[in-house]
Amino acid sequence: MHLAAAWAQEPELPRPGTVTVADVAGRLVLVADGQRKALTADDRVRVGATVATERRSMATLHFSNGAAVQLGSDAELEIEEFGQAPATSASKFAELKAEPTISRTRLRLLRGDIALEVKPLRVARGSTFTVTLAAGMVKISDGAVRMAITMSEFGLGVCTVELLRGTAEFEPAGGASAPLVAGRTHTLAVELDRATGSIKVGAMPKAAEKK
Repeated sequence: MHLAAAWAQEPELPRPGTVTVADVAGRLVLVADGQRKALTADDRVRVGATVATERRSMATLHFSNGAAVQLGSDAELEIEEFGQAPATSASKFAELKAEPTISRTRLRLLRGDIALEVKPLRVARGSTFTVTLAAGMVKISDGAVRMAITMSEFGLGVCTVELLRGTAEFEPAGGASAPLVAGRTHTLAVELDRATGSIKVGAMPKAAEKK
């Protein structure tokens, strides 16, 4: 069964969850309202902001629903939405085996690579976790996923998505959603029309055979 069919109607989650910087190696900056601010361990990241690592830097974000996102070097990630129902009791992040309350997470990978660890979600009650990148959208129910996007100055790029374990789907731009298979890397070519902002997504061109 596809996750889209399993996911219940999205619940009302007016209150945001908590996003905390777990660790930083190098430099991590918060980009919001045209301002840039350096972040360090234990800093909070507000929903709607963008975080970016500089070259030769790495950082990990912890979400109060038990998810962890590790940003690689020169990566940029927007936290579009993170709503979570209030918890009746506080739990340490390391102690969470599954999300404590229903949540809805929408992230957007703008550049670079990230690795996700998502604790089992309350999918039947409406929890969702999605990450959008130029080639499409990843929908995660639980497990670990890696993804990356590299774009050239000419608007040509490559997106990769790999499910390491767990349950997730990938919906390519303009295509139908399909389950990801653990251990198999999906690689797609993307072309950005800078004049219109439209994106074309297709299979990677095959290398010419040597004669």
